[in-house]
Amino acid sequence: MGGLLDGIGISMLLPVLNIDRPESALDQYTKTIYQLLESIGINVSIFSLVMLLLITFSIKGIFLFLQKILLSYIRLSLAKTIKIGFCQKYKAMKYSYYTNTSIGYLNNLVTLEVGRGIGALQRYIDVINGIVFILIYISFAVTINYRITILVLVLSLLIFVKLRGLSRISRKLSILVSETNAKIQSLLIQTIYNFKYLKATDGFTHIFNYLFKNIEKNYIYQFKSSVLSAVTSSIIEPITVLLLSGLVLYYVGYQGESITEIFVLLIFFYKAFTNIIRFQTLWQGFNAKIGGLETIRKADIILDKNVEVSGVKHIECLNKAIELRNVNYSYDSRQVLFNINLSIPKNKSIGIVGESGAGKTTLFDVFSGLLVPQTGRVCIDEIDYKELDLACLRNLIGYITQEPVIFNDTIANNISLWECDMRGLTCIERMKNSAILANCADFISDTEKGYETIIGDKGVKLSGGQRQRIAIARELFKQPEIIIFDEATSSLDTESEMLIQQSINSMKGKQTIVIISHRLSTIRDCDYIYVLKKGRIIEEGSFNKLYRDEKSSFYNMCQAQNL
Repeated sequence: MGGLLDGIGISMLLPVLNIDRPESALDQYTKTIYQLLESIGINVSIFSLVMLLLITFSIKGIFLFLQKILLSYIRLSLAKTIKIGFCQKYKAMKYSYYTNTSIGYLNNLVTLEVGRGIGALQRYIDVINGIVFILIYISFAVTINYRITILVLVLSLLIFVKLRGLSRISRKLSILVSETNAKIQSLLIQTIYNFKYLKATDGFTHIFNYLFKNIEKNYIYQFKSSVLSAVTSSIIEPITVLLLSGLVLYYVGYQGESITEIFVLLIFFYKAFTNIIRFQTLWQGFNAKIGGLETIRKADIILDKNVEVSGVKHIECLNKAIELRNVNYSYDSRQVLFNINLSIPKNKSIGIVGESGAGKTTLFDVFSGLLVPQTGRVCIDEIDYKELDLACLRNLIGYITQEPVIFNDTIANNISLWECDMRGLTCIERMKNSAILANCADFISDTEKGYETIIGDKGVKLSGGQRQRIAIARELFKQPEIIIFDEATSSLDTESEMLIQQSINSMKGKQTIVIISHRLSTIRDCDYIYVLKKGRIIEEGSFNKLYRDEKSSFYNMCQAQNL
């Protein structure tokens, strides 16, 4: 509508310019406009024509304003939808796919490539708008003088074809920009994540050399893309003026026609030709950002192929036991679990011990449904995991790792995972009770702002034991049926280990506890223990039973640890 009104407004210039000419000297277009105005009761005068011109361009402005608002809505809402969609896909993706994928790649998708993809979409919409305006300008020009219009179209198309090669180069450069962006993101995340080590050992040199090489490549690709865009945009005006100057010389100087008619035609040609050349620039701009769209499209397909398969059965609680029956698991061709059979009864404490590399963490990954065994079954209350809604299963599980998961936020938000605000009294009480049970209430009260204290990225402002106790408080706040400690005390000092052991002991008999560890001091109070070696359960029983057998691997492990 904006383009149509723009065409009408420009075409109204011809009747305005011809207002003082005798009727015999008027061109057919002007006569038609005058007759049309008189047929609807408008007296033809300079005032009525100028007012009509003003009204037409004002309404055009309103339509173009609405177009920009609509475009902003489409662009921003689509960016929001795609970002949320990718976050949901990350939540649903297989753990095995996550372990084989760069974090930088996943981060780059949401933080950068979505923006580039939406930028490409905007260029594409601009291309469509340009086509609409070109068609409108040409249609009006044809009604004034079809011969000259056809000539201009032929010349414009020749120039357009000559510039098409630049678009193909822009497309290739755009994909290279996306690839280097992903590498830069990955390296930066890893550098920041390992800042303490790199700072303490002056290890930045080599990783930065590699990072800077990728930044340099990214700069070169983007610069080349910018040069291509500059080439196209800089030649628009000279070519347009050259073409229009030639038309004036031919039409007025050679054929002796009226300057009035050619003046309005020139405006249409100028706008049409500018849009034709701009079309090439926009299309090139679209290709320059298409790497973002290509990356989004490919990621969308790959993530859809790697969605975790989940059943539909819901489970509210653990009534009897979780069991692994003849479970075997392999990473590609390397088998790490062999014919595992174990049971985790409700409200019992189970210890799983073994040296590093014995398969303890893989056993947890199978137990929590993160990995699906190639053969064998994992059941909860006789229901196969394959039939379960895995989200329901995981709501029953609390998990404390050797490296506690800590967010750069307040202690309160780290414990409640943003479930509580400081105005909900019931939630706050639950959070504080969890902190007491986890033996971290005392050090929290000693901090500057208590539960509102910001503890830094990865909890850098806290000690290792304090971070671990915050992690335990979080799982207690969640109130899970099953709590798993995966090497949770292996890197702590004796005092911190003792406090965490007290927290574990306070849960005994109330919750199902699984302790995965190579430190036997943490599992001596467990109801039942499984000894894992090279992916096989080689011994099982109570602590006392296993310790009494002086020929057992468990006894030898106890001796080695002076236990």
